[in-house]
Amino acid sequence: MLFFSKKNVITEKRILLRKVTWPKLTEILNELGNDRTVNLTYDRGRLELMTPQDIHDRAQRLLDSLLIVMADEADETLHGLGSILLVNPQDGQAIQPFAAYYLDYPPMPITGLELDITSIAPPDLVVDVMLGEGSIPRLPMFESMGISEVWRYRSQVTEGAVKGELEIWQLTSAGYRLNEMSLAFPELSVMRIQAFIAESDTLGLSKALTLLRSEFAR
Repeated sequence: MLFFSKKNVITEKRILLRKVTWPKLTEILNELGNDRTVNLTYDRGRLELMTPQDIHDRAQRLLDSLLIVMADEADETLHGLGSILLVNPQDGQAIQPFAAYYLDYPPMPITGLELDITSIAPPDLVVDVMLGEGSIPRLPMFESMGISEVWRYRSQVTEGAVKGELEIWQLTSAGYRLNEMSLAFPELSVMRIQAFIAESDTLGLSKALTLLRSEFAR
């Protein structure tokens, strides 16, 4: 069995395993246990394990803080699932976004580290953070699972600050379409989200959130 240690490095570390059956995937998940330190992508026999780094966690925390404030200002429900593994046993797929959200209360109580989308409706919004492309394309998998909106943040570290490019993908009848505005939060544009991240680096997260609240206060 392969184990990953936590290291404060900038580059992603990925391992691709082939010919992994669904029962074998289940066995690997059980062996990793509740304290997993890897991000998983599984597509019909191929399993990629990636070690998240501090840059992934920081970018995800910034976006999570932004979403919480926006939901609060709009007086809307936002239920976060964290980095839950979305599984579809029927299609032989499993993918772990860095964060997943329902824009209302979940259809039923969700416990554990996996969410079977064949039994429970998939989340409305997921956040994916990356330094580079993996061996298994992730966006088509989110599409096949029916995720309405995907925020993809391609990040890097420049002089200690998180820099990167945000993409918002929205599901249509013809597949995902790149959009400049959020469907989940129509007041939010890609430009404003990236400005918030930049403000968090220059002014600090608390000040950036204060500015955000003042802008969208109702």
